[in-house]
Amino acid sequence: MSATISRRLFTVEEFIRLDQLRFFAPDERLELIDGKIHPMSPIGYRHAGVVDGLVRWLYRHLDPAWFVRCQNPLRLGGKNLPQPDLHVVRSRPDNYTQSHATPSDTVLVIEVADSTADVDLGKKKEIYAQAGIPEYWVFDLTENTLECFTAPEGGAYQNHRRLTAADAATSATLGITLPLAQVLTPAG
Repeated sequence: MSATISRRLFTVEEFIRLDQLRFFAPDERLELIDGKIHPMSPIGYRHAGVVDGLVRWLYRHLDPAWFVRCQNPLRLGGKNLPQPDLHVVRSRPDNYTQSHATPSDTVLVIEVADSTADVDLGKKKEIYAQAGIPEYWVFDLTENTLECFTAPEGGAYQNHRRLTAADAATSATLGITLPLAQVLTPAG
């Protein structure tokens, strides 16, 4: 008789509770994807600089009705709690201190990929589309491009545009146009 090895999947509540019980090391960066706990890559200097630049640009150009969350959890149902680099949500009086943002709060998710493009353009794109996130942008620093996905339908994004530093990214929902030369500079 052969033994069967099974995996234990976690809910968002269980994952949060494990963290509250200090099950994980204090400096561990983890996220929950499809009920599985995944370690997150360390943040390099270019990745950090692009995220910081995007935060600054967004706050200068967004209407105050929007709030930018940086590397904070986004609750996508019961089995997904990713921590995107940025997500733009509707402002709330509690500044999201009472609960994590959800898809109904969120209009744009941004990931910055220097070593994680396969995940960001694969599984994460899938879970954001399934959750109905209207816009998903992936800054692929290895290719020096921005992948823009819109119109989630049937669990997949229907529209995709690949942009370069010579282009500008537009979010119709947010009413902004970002000149990508300000973000997509070659690695130095």
